[in-house]
Amino acid sequence: MKRLVSLSALLALVLMLAGCSAAAPQPPEEPADEPVTLEELCGDDYQAYITETIEMQMGNRMDKTPEVTYFPITDKAPLTDYVAIDETTSFYVDEDGHIVIVFPAGTVTDEAHGEQTFRIPRP
Repeated sequence: MKRLVSLSALLALVLMLAGCSAAAPQPPEEPADEPVTLEELCGDDYQAYITETIEMQMGNRMDKTPEVTYFPITDKAPLTDYVAIDETTSFYVDEDGHIVIVFPAGTVTDEAHGEQTFRIPRP
């Protein structure tokens, strides 16, 4: 008989606890990741910072791989003559938190060299 009472008491306790947890307020859902802009990531002077960084990387790449030529470097023209660095620029943030700018094939070098990406350290 004691066992029956103990099991009944245990069952009642479990049911009470289950009822309490169902009524507990749930934490708010995390908001969906909102898109960020290059300006938010790099600051007000983001265009100059990104342009300088990409042009430097282009020059370094041409030193290491002379068969790949970048139009802005060989033409001694600003990068912005070939691509826009603004809210329309395609980019993503990599797993290390760096910005990766993506240019379609043929915009800054010969199309045969494919899409070009440039990793921009966060300032």
